[in-house]
Formats: sequence, structure tokens, C-alpha cells
Amino acid sequence: MKTVIITLLFALGVFAEPPQTLNSLYSYLDEGKDTVSNLGNTKKCFARYLPELENQGATWSQGYSACQKSATNERQSLLTDATEAQEKIRDTALNMSSYIDQCLSLTESLDFFNCFARMTKLQLTNVYNISFNAAEQALILNKKLSSIEMEHYLCTNQTEHNYVQGTDNIFKSLDECLQQNETP
Repeated sequence: MKTVIITLLFALGVFAEPPQTLNSLYSYLDEGKDTVSNLGNTKKCFARYLPELENQGATWSQGYSACQKSATNERQSLLTDATEAQEKIRDTALNMSSYIDQCLSLTESLDFFNCFARMTKLQLTNVYNISFNAAEQALILNKKLSSIEMEHYLCTNQTEHNYVQGTDNIFKSLDECLQQNETP
């Protein structure tokens, strides 16, 4: 519990390192010494609200992990779906490459030049198809990946917002509890 409280206070920027008074509070809570009548009630306040803070932190952690997992799964699914289009482009390019290799292997000058001359007629459509399809797929992937990143940001931002609001409410309740103990 001590580690969770210190981590929470560090995360909120309250302390650069645990002050001696905070360590004293932990010692008191851990040892259970009630030297002043108010301290018994103070201890009850902390005993009530510290678990709520721990639960708030656990909820944030689970929510953040869910955001991460969702974004990762969506990215992976998107990239898996793009594999089919990628393979079609690869196959067409490899066929063109094979044709070029055949032309390059010719030693007779006339056959060599005629081979490359035919390539323009035979492969021009393929070159345009590869270029068009690749550009289209890149645009689609960029748009969908941007959408996933936006959803991921919104998810983690909402999770953080809920955490900050929840801890703020718990600290306010803890403060009210402690103030009630101070009144005679």
C-alpha cells in the first residue's frame, strides 16, 4: 500500500521524493499507534479512502491496457487485410521482373531490342495498375491507421480523465473526513 501511495503522489507531481512526514504517516498507519484520540479517526479515514485510491489506479491501468490492446488488434487486423492487395501487386511486379530478366538474358541484339519493345505494349497496363493500386492502398491504410490512432488517443484520454476525476473526488472525500476529525 505504501508503494501505491508514493507512486500516486509522484505521478500527481506532489513530491520529488517521499518527505519524512509521509514516511511518518506510513509508519503510524502500519504500526497502528493511537497516541491522540483524533488519530484513531484519521487512521479510519485513510483506511477507508486508500483502498479507493488503489481501486482507482487499478481501474485506470485496466482501461489503459484495454485501449492499447484494442489499437494493437485493429492495426494488426488492418495490416492482415492489406496482405491480399500487397500479394497481388507483388505477383504482378514479379511477372514483370521475370519478363525483364528474359529480355536481359538475350544476347542477339535484334531479339534483345524487340523483347524490350514488346514489353512496353505488354507491361504498360501492369505498370499503371501497380502504381494505381499501390497509391490507393497506401491512402486507405494511412486513413485507417490515422483513425485507429485517433480512437486510441480518445480512449486513453478518457481513461486518464476518469482517473484524474476519480482521484480528485476521493481526495476531496478524504479531506472532508480528515477535517471532520479536526473539529472538537
